[in-house]
Amino acid sequence: MLKNRVPDETRPNFYHAIHKALRLGHCRMLAALGSHDYRDRLKTETLMAELRNLLALGKSHLEGENREIHRALEERSPGASAHAADDHEDHERSFVELEALMRALETASGAERERAGAALYKRYALFAAHDIEHMNEEETELLTALHDAFTDEELHAIEGRIVSAIPPQKMAAALALMAPALNHGERVMLLVKLQKAMPDTVFNALLSDTIRPSLPANDYAAVIGELMLRAA
Repeated sequence: MLKNRVPDETRPNFYHAIHKALRLGHCRMLAALGSHDYRDRLKTETLMAELRNLLALGKSHLEGENREIHRALEERSPGASAHAADDHEDHERSFVELEALMRALETASGAERERAGAALYKRYALFAAHDIEHMNEEETELLTALHDAFTDEELHAIEGRIVSAIPPQKMAAALALMAPALNHGERVMLLVKLQKAMPDTVFNALLSDTIRPSLPANDYAAVIGELMLRAA
C-alpha cells in the first residue's frame, strides 16, 4: 500500500464529490445486500437493478479517469498513475465477477437463492472495501501527482472533458447520490456551479427531478433558500 501524501486542499479536486457519492452508494448497497430476503423474487429483481445501476456509475467514473486523467498524467509524469491503473484492472475483474454472481442468483431457486445472495454480499463487500481504499489513494497520492504536473487551469480543463462526456442519465444518477453525500456547504457550491452552466429550464428540472427526491425536505429547503439568497 502506498504511503499517502497530503494534497493542497486549496487547489482543484475533481475526486471529492463523486467519491463521496460512491462511498454513500457502497454503504447503502452493502446494508441492502446484507439484510435482503433473497427468496422474494420481485424485491430481488429491484435490488439487482439498483446494484447494476451503481456498478454502471462506478464503471463510467473509472472510464473517465482512464481516458482523461491517467492518460494526461502519464504524458507529463510517466509511471505516476501505474498503481491506480492496476487497481482499475482489478475493478474491471470485479465487475465481471459481480455480474456472474448476480446472474447465478437470478437463476437460482429454493434454498440456493439464499446461498447465492450470501455469496454476492460477501464478494460485493470485498469490492467495496477495495474501492474505498483505492479512492483514498486517488485523493492523496494521485491528486498530489496531478497538482505537481498540471496548473489549476489544466486540471479544470481535464474535469470539464470528463463531465462533458457523461450522458444526461448517468449524470442524473451521479447527482442523485452526490446531493445526500455532500454536506450543506458543498451541496450549495455544486448547485451554484451547475446553475451557472445550465439554462434555467434545465437547472430547474434538475432540482425537481433529481435533487429534491434525493434529499430530506428540510435539507432541500435549506439549499433552495441559500440559492435564492445568492440570487437576490
